[in-house]
Amino acid sequence: MAVTEYATSDLRAFIASDALNRADALGRQYRAAAPYPHIVIDNFLRPDVMQHIIGNFPRMEQMPMIFKEPMSYKGQLSDIDGKWPAFSPIFGVLQSKPFRELMGTISGIDNLIEDPILAGGGLHQSPKSGFLDIHVDANFHPENKGLHRRLNLLIYANPNWDERWGGQLQIWENENNKPKRMRSAVDPVANRAVIFSTTRTSWHGVAPVNCPPDVTRRSLALYYYTRSRPDEELYRDSSVIWMNRSVLWKRAIYPAMNLGIAVLKPYAKRIRHALGRDKLFDARK
Repeated sequence: MAVTEYATSDLRAFIASDALNRADALGRQYRAAAPYPHIVIDNFLRPDVMQHIIGNFPRMEQMPMIFKEPMSYKGQLSDIDGKWPAFSPIFGVLQSKPFRELMGTISGIDNLIEDPILAGGGLHQSPKSGFLDIHVDANFHPENKGLHRRLNLLIYANPNWDERWGGQLQIWENENNKPKRMRSAVDPVANRAVIFSTTRTSWHGVAPVNCPPDVTRRSLALYYYTRSRPDEELYRDSSVIWMNRSVLWKRAIYPAMNLGIAVLKPYAKRIRHALGRDKLFDARK
């Protein structure tokens, strides 16, 4: 049966049985991980589902949003139903209640809520010279401040990825709300999933991509929310907080840039409107 013909409530048609059967053990591993709760799960999706993703992933020039800025270089497609419906059943499963309950079992975070517009998520793609500087993600949904961002799920779709091509997900240790040192680097190999908690200290980034011109680094990205979070994790509404430890001029300007973004954040919608950039995401539902 084709991937598009399965019911989105049928987890076993999409998620590998090993991940489903070991959810409790994966949860113990997740919560024991350092420097912050996270886990790497290989062979996460059923092989036929991953082959469907690899065989039907959009080309870089088909990505509706390209971010090429000091902090990152990547493409993004969030409107799965409108622009890439071949993946709608897969995202339907990854946003379904049974799957969110699975993510809750693994992460220990109950009552996870999906994001219908996949703000900042969906499909990500980085060509040669792509990168993503070290950062902490925003702590609220960009369009609903009643939703706390709690969990990230990344699923890679890169067959035959050579570690010499870079593009590793970097996990950084925190010290005084700054990234201190990299603790691990995860190769973005096909059908590898990474799940991690979103907090003020969950520093991460993507190493520079040095793949051949006809190859790109590809992934699915989904973020999950709750209506509250533990008191010890609360901090004021924040955009992405950026850091860089290797490029001198970035080390110099990022602290000031982060401060400027924080000061201007209450006026962000007005500023975007004045600049003609009301639409931050290519999906609106």
